[in-house]
Order: sequence, then C-alpha cells, then structure tokens
Amino acid sequence: MNTLWVKKIYTPRGMTKENVLEGARALDVGCGQRKLAGSVGMDIVADSAADIVHDMNRFPWPCAESSFDLVFASHVLEHTDDVLGFLGEARRVVKPDGHIVVQVPYFRSTDAFGDVTHKHFFTSMSLEYVEEGSKHAAYNYVPFRLTKVGFWYGWPTQSRNPLVRIFKSFIKRFPRFYDQYLSLLLPVACLTWEFEVNK
Repeated sequence: MNTLWVKKIYTPRGMTKENVLEGARALDVGCGQRKLAGSVGMDIVADSAADIVHDMNRFPWPCAESSFDLVFASHVLEHTDDVLGFLGEARRVVKPDGHIVVQVPYFRSTDAFGDVTHKHFFTSMSLEYVEEGSKHAAYNYVPFRLTKVGFWYGWPTQSRNPLVRIFKSFIKRFPRFYDQYLSLLLPVACLTWEFEVNK
C-alpha cells in the first residue's frame, strides 16, 4: 500500500473524525473513546469505543495474522510493557505491505512525564531497533524489520507558520543535534512514525 496514512489521519485541526480508510481494514490499538473512524478498536477498558476488549500487553492479540491493512497506535506505545513485543504483534496482524502508524510523546515533553502510567520515553532513535537498514537493527533484538516510510517531529502536518516549517525542516535534517541539545530549549510535543510491514 503506497498511501501515507499519517497525512490522512492527522489534519491541521487534529485527528480526523472522518472515515479516511477507503475500504482498508484498520486496527486502532488503545482506541479509548476517540477511535479512528471506520477502524476496529481494541482497548482494555470495556467502557470505551473498543470493538475488542483486550489487554494489548497479552500476546497474541485476538486478531488473525495478516488481517489488517493498518495498525494505528496513537499515544499507546508509552503504556506498553514491551515495546518490541508490541511492534512484533502489530506486524503479525498487518498484511504484507501494510502499515503501522505510531505516535508517542517526545521524551522532553511535559506530557511524557506528566502521566504516571507511562513506562517508556522516546527520541528520534528509539524505534531504530526494528528499522530496516538502521545501525541499531544490527543488535537483533527482534527477528523482524520494518521499513520506515515517514517520521515527523511534532504534529505531522505542515504548519502555516514559515518559521515553524524552517525549524521542523532543520531538526529533521539534524535529529541527533536536536535530541541532544536544541530540544532542551524548544521541545516538540510528540513523535510520529509510519512503517511498512515486510513479510
């Protein structure tokens, strides 16, 4: 699938409330009350918009292998017990060439530490352990690789402010410098990745 889901899901006004799936099958893990329109929601909380009530930390998820075109995890990965296990399970339920979209709070954001249920904190390098071609993938912590097709600092839509556009272009070009130094002064709120599944 050549679609970049991020560009359809995240709009300048927030997460879309429209069904943008165009017939694709999506699993929204940890959907809460704001389930992605048209998707199958999975959440541990019964009083949510979930279609499947299940603890995402219990593998396998009650979903057939290769049954979704997209797994969507917005502000969920920081709550998991096992980040790599979560990504492996997301890969299992996604069809070949399907996508996984992950958004998390940036480690310098107050949102990252403001929620005591957060177990993990993320920089631009955090998911390189599963990324095809990354030097960190050489550690072989998992038996699979994902192809990164997109990465965004902050909200993943283009700002109307030209200074913000220049800033985001600069930090995307120099992520290590941003994570180590510049983010101390100007932290973004979140990080977003989109991966393609190789099977």
